[in-house]
Amino acid sequence: MDAQVKAPGVASAGGVRIAYESAGTGAPALVFIHGVLEDRTYFASQVAHFSGRRQVVTLDLRDHGESGGVAEVAIEDFVADVIAVAEEADLQGAVLCGHSMSGAVALKVAAERPDLVRGVVLLDGTVLFPEPVRQAALEKLVPALGADHWLEALRGYFRGTILSPGDPPDLVRRVMAAVEQAHPQFVQSFFNSLMASDYADDVRSARCPLLYIHAKAPADLQRLLELRPDAMVGQVIGSGHYLMLSAADQVNAMLERFLDLIGPARRPADLRVSGS
Repeated sequence: MDAQVKAPGVASAGGVRIAYESAGTGAPALVFIHGVLEDRTYFASQVAHFSGRRQVVTLDLRDHGESGGVAEVAIEDFVADVIAVAEEADLQGAVLCGHSMSGAVALKVAAERPDLVRGVVLLDGTVLFPEPVRQAALEKLVPALGADHWLEALRGYFRGTILSPGDPPDLVRRVMAAVEQAHPQFVQSFFNSLMASDYADDVRSARCPLLYIHAKAPADLQRLLELRPDAMVGQVIGSGHYLMLSAADQVNAMLERFLDLIGPARRPADLRVSGS
């Protein structure tokens, strides 16, 4: 079935314009939330795969893509962006799929607004980092991003930590082009906010089915399963951090299975995990 493509929409989160797009019909809807210095086009493969039989929503978080810009940002601002789009698109019981830092965003939305969320998928989510990794980021990366040579530090972080040797050249160019367009206040405030927590409380508080699809992020998956024994964990093969691009078929197949397992959308009062 061909996807039913709808006109792009606009939501408002605290006065900030948030651009989004919806394609297809069918519940539960899938909401794809990009990571930092990305935009909604990073999920083109997922939109093409799923929108023929269910609603698929993609959005540009503030200061990304076609959305409004801000000087500084915190993870909670992105949470507000997603909630604003979900309300504007009249979504209930959606499956939130967050890449990288937006794994934490999706968890926070699920905890704050369980009526909007049927399940959460973390696509190489930056949650539950080992404490030495998180502290190193706070003590070295964040201060470096606040210094004169912040762009050099940001380039080094993406080339040395985020990107992988096996990433296709066009992906590397795409990611690094976005790095070159970053703003120093935004970048420093973002990483300071991101690394301020390991998101263990959010993992516990998101009372909905949970899938973590791992690629490269140093998430402590054993701790994830201790916090949420009901969580499902998958691993892509042959992909770096941008798994929705470089391992789209694997990601889509795991998403399909997750949707099969959690079943159709339920009433808000029914959104509970087993044993809760």
